[in-house]
This record gives sequence, C-alpha cells and structure tokens, in this order.
Amino acid sequence: MAYQVLARKWRPQRFEDVVGQGGVTRTLQNAIRTGRIAQAYVFAGPRGVGKTTSARILARGLNCMAGAGPTPDPCGRCEACVEIAEGRDIDVLEIDAATHTKVETVREVIISGLSVPPVRDRYKIFIIDEVHQLSGHSFNALLKSIEEPPPHALFVMATTEPQKIPETILSRSQVHEFRTIPESAIATQLAKIAEAEGLSVAPEALALIARAADGSMRDGLTAFDQVLAFAGTSVTVDDVSSVLGLVGRDLLLDILEAVADENAPAAFDLAARAVEGGYDLRLLCRELSRLVRDLMVISVDRSRLSDTSFVAEGERARVEALAARFSREDLLRAFDLVAKTESDLRLAEEPRYHLEMALLKWMHLRKLAPIGELVERLRGPAAAPRRGAPTTGGGGGRSVAPHAPGSPGSGGGGSRSAAPQGPGAARTIAQRLQAPAARRPLSPGGPSPSAPPVFQPPPDADDPGDDPGDEVAAPVGGRSLKDALLAEIKRAKAGFYNMTAAQASAVEVEGDRVVFTFPEDQRFLQQQVEQARAWLEPMASTIGGRRIHVTAVLRESSGGRGSGGPSAPEPDPRTIAASDPDIKALLDMLPLEIKSVEKLGKDGK
Repeated sequence: MAYQVLARKWRPQRFEDVVGQGGVTRTLQNAIRTGRIAQAYVFAGPRGVGKTTSARILARGLNCMAGAGPTPDPCGRCEACVEIAEGRDIDVLEIDAATHTKVETVREVIISGLSVPPVRDRYKIFIIDEVHQLSGHSFNALLKSIEEPPPHALFVMATTEPQKIPETILSRSQVHEFRTIPESAIATQLAKIAEAEGLSVAPEALALIARAADGSMRDGLTAFDQVLAFAGTSVTVDDVSSVLGLVGRDLLLDILEAVADENAPAAFDLAARAVEGGYDLRLLCRELSRLVRDLMVISVDRSRLSDTSFVAEGERARVEALAARFSREDLLRAFDLVAKTESDLRLAEEPRYHLEMALLKWMHLRKLAPIGELVERLRGPAAAPRRGAPTTGGGGGRSVAPHAPGSPGSGGGGSRSAAPQGPGAARTIAQRLQAPAARRPLSPGGPSPSAPPVFQPPPDADDPGDDPGDEVAAPVGGRSLKDALLAEIKRAKAGFYNMTAAQASAVEVEGDRVVFTFPEDQRFLQQQVEQARAWLEPMASTIGGRRIHVTAVLRESSGGRGSGGPSAPEPDPRTIAASDPDIKALLDMLPLEIKSVEKLGKDGK
C-alpha cells in the first residue's frame, strides 16, 4: 500500500477529534441533536484549522446509516460514513471553487442537481471549498438556491477570506468562525501521533514544530512528516532546526544571556554561529522579538511560567532567570530595536553587520536609567531641605528678600506659596525697602504687563529663622505706602513699572485707596492698572497692613488731577527714557541702569 501522509492518515473522523475548535464542533453537534439544521453554513478561518474536515464530519453525521436518523456521533463504519470520508459518495459533492469559478459550471453541477433527491443518503450536501473564488455571476446564480433550497439539500461553504463573499450570501447562511490552534494543542496532538506511530521525539522538538505551524494543524503535520523523512524514528531539536530552517530556543536564550551580561565578544560569536548555521537572520530577529514578548508577559504575570505555550518544560528555569534580569523598560526598548532590525534586514546588503550592531546597541540601551530614577538621584537627601529651615549666610542671619515667582531661588524655606497677612509681613517689606536692593538682570521673555502672575510676598517676620533684630515698629502709610508700593512694583514687575506705573502723572494715597492718575489720552494705561488690580491690591494691602483698594483715573482736560488734587509734577526724564521701547528692550536684556538723561537741542528732541 502506498504511503499516506500524516495529514491525511490522522484526519479527524469525529467532532471530538477536531483540535482547537470546541465552540464550532459543539454548536454543530447540538444542531444535529435537536434537529435545528440550517440550509447553508459558511466555515471561515485560516488554512489548515479543520474547515473542510468539519464539513465532512457534518455530512457523515447527517447521513450516518447506523441509526434511525442524523447523529452527532457518526459510526465511521457504515457505507455512507466510509464513502464520505473517502470522497466518493454520490450524494455528497465536494466542489473546488478555485477551479469551477464560472457560472455555467455552478448551474450545471449545483443548480440542475438540486431538484434530484439523494440516491441513498438522507441529504444531498454540496461542500464548496474556497467559495470566495467564485465569480460574481456564480454567487448571483447561487443566491436563490441557498435562500430556499429543497428540504433534502444542504450547502456547506468553506473559505479563508470571508470578506470576499457577498453580504447577500452571508446573510442567508450560518457563519462559523474557525480560530487558529494554540501551539500547546498542536504539540499535544503531535505527541499523541508520535506515540501511536512508535516515534521518539524530544518535547522541545515538538514545541519547535508547533511554533513553525503558526496555528495550523495541517501545516504542523506536514512539517512533522518532513522532519521524519530526514531523521527517521528519532527526532531531536537540531533535526528540526536543520530541516525546517528554524531557530532553536537555545540560541535565542544564549543571545539574551550575552546581552544581559553585556558580553560583546559573545554577541559576535553568536551572530557568527547563526550565519554559519544557515539561519535566516530576519527569522532570527522575529524569534528574538517573540522571546522578548514572552519575557514581558512573564514579567507582568508570573503564573505564565507554567504555560507551555510560553515556556517549554526544559527551559523554564533559564527563562525565569532571564526574566528577572530585564526590567520592563529594557524589554520594551528591546522589542522596538529587534523589530526595527528585522525590517532593516530586508534591504541590507550585509545582514550580519546589522545584527551585530543591533546586539551591541541593545547592550547600550540597558544602561539607560529611567527618568524618575535620575530625578531621585539628583535630588538626594541634601537637595530637599526641610520647609522653613534657616539658611545661613555670610553675616550669620537669614536673608528676608523674597524671590520673584518662578525664579531659580524660590525653593527651600525662604518662600511662601500664599500671601501672608498682618503687620509682620508689612514690617518685613518696609525694613527691606529701607536698604538698597541688588539689581537683578531681567529676562528678555519677562512677564507681560497684561497678564502678570500673582504677587508672592516674603516670609512672615515671626518665622523661627528670622533674626530678632529684623523687627520694625508699625505698618507703613501715606507717603511711605506710596513709595513702598512703587518700589515693590519696580522690584517684582519691572516691565509693568516702566510701561505703566511710571507713566502715571500722579500716584496718591487717599485713606484706604491708592489712585493712579493718567492723562486723558492714556486710557489704555488706565485699563492696564485696572486689569492688574488682582495682584496690586494684595501687594498694597500687605505693605499697608490693612485692606487697600487700587484704582486708576484719567486727568481732566484742564490739566488737573482726576480726583480733584493738585496738578501732577513734570515726569522725570529718566522715566520718559525708560518708557522708550528700544531702551526698555536693552534694559531687559542687560543689567543696566539709567543714571542721567541729556536733552539734545533746545526743543528737547
């Protein structure tokens, strides 16, 4: 008798024998058992997962002669079961749609035979393989027959591309999705076949064949047949790698260990071993990315170590040790690197060089530290002083000068995030204003007068770190309040001071109000002050030690002040010069100060 390949010899004969399709087979068995048999079925799924085999088993169950009617468990011994299994039953027609695509063939073979009842069986069944290959006219010719077939007719259509089948056909059929078969299920089935055939096959070799099957039981059996033709009755991992050109897991694990050890010479040796072994380096990268993914899954869920689809029995300890040596960040970067290397190898003239450089780059990437860890290192215990801790200076006392919001020196214990109230803050500011302040260079991108940040006053005077000699008697008021407020505005908001506050013809304190007076043609400056009240009033209230309101008015045309007071004095020439846009830009970029202004010409122009 001629040799029969394993894929045909071990073709399932019952629904229970179909591997990895429990949902579909159970549905079909229940449909036969309850008599809920549809007039048309569509079996869709990848190649080699049992579509045509399930169609034949369904035909045997409907036509089995061992019982009084259809059965979900065909006997496999009656004439109908034997002839259907061998493909020679005259009432079960198998049609290859890839060959018979024309509408004439469909009309001749299918449509014309529908009206003829079955010769012996209960049902006349049409199994159409690769049905998506039919032409559009053929589908149109089948449409009415599929929708309303005679009671003795049944259609089973198998396809790997269901999206190419017209919706009119799919809507009239029951569609069953066949899934790819897990590697563990394929390896288990191969082990059963090897035992039944009296073969000696290493479990790692079966796992490698199952991985090469890529979810197809038929492809796995075909590859197994090919390996047996080379190795005989005893199969090892090296036999599988040699015949199928697959990369053994040992080489992959050796590569990961070399990267973990940062052993560059070993990486070059392993790349040479892969080249000398005749491996496809793109396939090597693909298997490396697969192994990296497996390590990531194990890192996320340690229970997957017992899943043979991720880790074979003989390599569990080695994989577990490697998973502990790679962080998740390492694995994410490694996956991107290996996937990119696989893509680059398509056009590379020297693939070996790309692989070697990729392994060295992988070692380098493992030296990169997470940004959070670097920040913690930079902070350190000394870089995070206690809030409010005193800072010693050259004079032995703590400086009370506040930092501007967002300035580099605003950290530590010398700043506050909320404006303190009460006489203590006012005394601190008043004392600081009595001493000359150091000029700070201004940033070219300083704060905009139209949208100033909230004023941030200095620390309370009663802070434990304050020197006892810093006490000042009472809140400032009247003329002192005006001078203190303008000085604080100039210090904290130099741009607003030069462009707005310094342009006022008069600034007066009237009780609990500070009034900025502008000429009647400077309404824009008045609006600027009104918009800045949100931070001007807290600043003035802190300096004055009480609630202070800030307002801006326009000077009447007669030249008097808007509030009825005396006329404003002539502006300081230095103030006029500081308001010039060009000079202001120069002052903002350089730590300069206007000492004097000289007029040119009698008219001052």
